[in-house]
Amino acid sequence: MGSMMVQVKPLPLRKQQKNYTRQRLIEVARELFVQKGIQETGIDDIAKAAGTSRATVYTHFGGKTEIIRELVAEIWETVQSTCEEYGAMTEWTQRTMRAWLSRVFERCEKYAESTRMVLREAPSDVMNETEMRLRSNVEAMMGAGQMWTHLAPDEARLRARLLLIQLFRSMWMFQAGNWDTNRDALLDTLADVWLATVQADKVQGKA
Repeated sequence: MGSMMVQVKPLPLRKQQKNYTRQRLIEVARELFVQKGIQETGIDDIAKAAGTSRATVYTHFGGKTEIIRELVAEIWETVQSTCEEYGAMTEWTQRTMRAWLSRVFERCEKYAESTRMVLREAPSDVMNETEMRLRSNVEAMMGAGQMWTHLAPDEARLRARLLLIQLFRSMWMFQAGNWDTNRDALLDTLADVWLATVQADKVQGKA
């Protein structure tokens, strides 16, 4: 017998409309935060720009802080899925490493300014999740582990963690215009650094 295809039941129209409205409000808020600043953007501004009512905004979100939480969650989801792509790699070469890094930059460049603003204004309890999220990112990078067998597990995780922190910092500095280098040169160097770091065996002590 052939395998049976699983049919996914489509969402009811009302649910689709609700999801669309929620996502529309998030995108409008993101744009206004960049244009006006988070502090200067109110719920009425978001409702007006989205072509809806204040009541509709509150139907989806308890307030502006909840919208910020949603935007932060989207950032972490993007990072996590990108790390999972890294973990699925079957070869580490300058080409594959650079291609992955390029995808990271492309995804993050789209919302670079709003990301910086949102992370600055995010509630402290949300930012306190950073360590937990980073650990999850590292585990995603490890994948099934077959690419890291030349390193002890703790060493592999340490290197993955350091590379991620380096990548985020480098990317945010570049996108903020704080680095006098072009994108291609930065990606080439990052790919070399990543490749050398993940491929090199740990030196066991000194002679």
